[in-house]
Amino acid sequence: MKKYNAIFTGLFLIVLLTPLTSHAQPIKTQTSIQSLASSPQWLTTKVYIEGAPEVDVKDKYPGVVGISMWDPERNRYEFFYADTGQSKYDNGGGGYFLVTGDKKNHILVPDKGQIRTVVRRLEVLNNEEFTYSREVPRDMVKTNENVRIYVVHAPYTGPIKTSTSH
Repeated sequence: MKKYNAIFTGLFLIVLLTPLTSHAQPIKTQTSIQSLASSPQWLTTKVYIEGAPEVDVKDKYPGVVGISMWDPERNRYEFFYADTGQSKYDNGGGGYFLVTGDKKNHILVPDKGQIRTVVRRLEVLNNEEFTYSREVPRDMVKTNENVRIYVVHAPYTGPIKTSTSH
């Protein structure tokens, strides 16, 4: 019996003194919120409707077109008109943002404006492209059926320099 007690005591001590290790596989991150900080400005380069990526419909969705600035350190954003660089802040174009833990959704919480929260599905987020999608009324006419639009951005390198107002 003493022999078994010694074996069990030895096994117990080995288990107790062995460092805990995990055999879980690390999660492969598909998007990095820090990618938004890789460019000081992002420009909307294309808007298309689900199922028709070859047709650019930016002219039908001007509310989602422009230059954007993202500050991942403060979780703040601000949008600007691409032609003038004027801020869209007073019309809901600035506030806080967050990315859900599963990195599938990008949520905007404007400081001002009528819309209080906008949930967008993250499609691509890296140093060269930021694309999200969301459902909106076709051509942004409230009485039209909803469609999913994809809004594609690239780092902006043009002459307009913007700065956040908040």
